[in-house]
Amino acid sequence: MVSGRGAYVTDADGNEYTDLVAAWGPALLGHAHPAVIDAVKSAAERGLGFGASVPAEAELAEEIISRVPAVERLRLVSTGTEATMTAIRLARGATGRPLLVKFAGHYHGHSDGLLAEAGSGLATLSLPGSAGVTEATAAQTLVLPYNDLPALEAAFTEHGERIAAIIAEAAAANMGVLPPEPGFTRSMIELAHRHGALVILDEVLTGFRAGPSGYLGVLGDELRGDGTGDPVAPIS
Repeated sequence: MVSGRGAYVTDADGNEYTDLVAAWGPALLGHAHPAVIDAVKSAAERGLGFGASVPAEAELAEEIISRVPAVERLRLVSTGTEATMTAIRLARGATGRPLLVKFAGHYHGHSDGLLAEAGSGLATLSLPGSAGVTEATAAQTLVLPYNDLPALEAAFTEHGERIAAIIAEAAAANMGVLPPEPGFTRSMIELAHRHGALVILDEVLTGFRAGPSGYLGVLGDELRGDGTGDPVAPIS
């Protein structure tokens, strides 16, 4: 692609396409919107990069925290891969455990441990899903079918004391749009916390388009307890 304007992009041969990718979500106003261009120019005139924090980062963090009540601490990164890699490292560091549970069809970036395929059984350790990923790395990931609570329970029965975290797309989209079954997310969080594991809800694609708090806001009703508004468990 060589250019874009509004809802359309043009390739190197001059062909025009309707852009349904929209920069994987952030291009809410389309390409080259005058207000966006003006804002980018204004920012560039102040400097392109500093390798240090800037006031706009703090302002953005405050806006995110105001929209997503579950957020207590926030770190801004450049890509989804970087975000999930950091979250997994934090989970392993906090729990002192090596294993990660992910769901088949969910995509969390291209770090080695997430490019794994399911083993021969529901609770077995996984196999490399890409050339260049070692068996030892893949073996630290359990790949389970999504929306299958019995499979998740079986994995914790066999490996519970070694599982650091479950990672899941909050709104599954990389396997087709497949929402969690009613109660699944809540049960997943309760099960993980009961075994001392954490939960990483990876939500990039919907951004804040699904509402002021994004898809985590859509999940809010499911994650509430007895009607008091208190979550059943914190989102880790």
